[in-house]
Amino acid sequence: MVFIWILLGFTILFILWSFLEQKIIVTTRYNISLQENKSINNNISFVLLSDIHNKRFGKKNKRLIKKIFKEKPDFVIIAGDLVTKRVTTYPSNAYNIIKDLSDHFPIYYAYGNHEQAFEDLKDIDKDLVDDLEGHLYESWKLFKEKLLKLGVYLLDNKSLILQYRDSRLIISGLSISAEYYGKGKGLSFNQEDMKDYLGNRDLEGYQILIAHNPVYFKSYISWGADLVLSGHIHGGLIRIPFIGGLISPQIKLFPKYDGGLYVENDQYMVVSRGLGSHSFMPRILNPPEIILVSLKAN
Repeated sequence: MVFIWILLGFTILFILWSFLEQKIIVTTRYNISLQENKSINNNISFVLLSDIHNKRFGKKNKRLIKKIFKEKPDFVIIAGDLVTKRVTTYPSNAYNIIKDLSDHFPIYYAYGNHEQAFEDLKDIDKDLVDDLEGHLYESWKLFKEKLLKLGVYLLDNKSLILQYRDSRLIISGLSISAEYYGKGKGLSFNQEDMKDYLGNRDLEGYQILIAHNPVYFKSYISWGADLVLSGHIHGGLIRIPFIGGLISPQIKLFPKYDGGLYVENDQYMVVSRGLGSHSFMPRILNPPEIILVSLKAN
């Protein structure tokens, strides 16, 4: 009986700590040295945000905004799931975050599976769309229009060239269909699939690829990405000390790319553990995270 009460007590403390730690925002910093890359001639840094899911961090998001300002980034990249499907996108906390940040930094925003869910609504037969879905899609269209007016760069299977001082960056946003996020055994996704979505990689510059789902890392670098920026895995939801994340949204135990910096053939991937959550997805020993990536010139 005593054992049961002790176990119950630890369980309550564990749940309480999980709730409290979601009020904390940690900053993770990665330095990437580019000694052999002639496209980067100045140090460049940016903040990576992912999987916010409309979450609010203090009144008017002051805690989050303050954290970002402290890092003094050159720009901000959002690697998908800023919003949550089936939830109105405008007006919303997601929009408020972008509005506040866009006054101070260029913002490059690529889609995750939740944004893709809104995009998919436009392909549904209007006669079959219920009032809720119609309202959500109209809200999503207005959300995008408002972001464009703020000067946000929406990279929906698009690329742009960024001449930053003496450096040349190509930033591409990959939007893949919902089937590549399915639970259970995932679909294959190869270099040719990448070309179908984004065409050939521009060889003149340092290629940053924003790709929400990190599972296809090898296909991304085979296509030619120098640096991949991802999220989606939410850090594996429950993080086990010295082991890592427990489970992915695809119901994969101990996902390989649960969060952190990964290197293969001098090509990199940074996976954010994200800031928020949705539905009934827990975050345990897994506080919200922003990332500062610093590209160090030769």
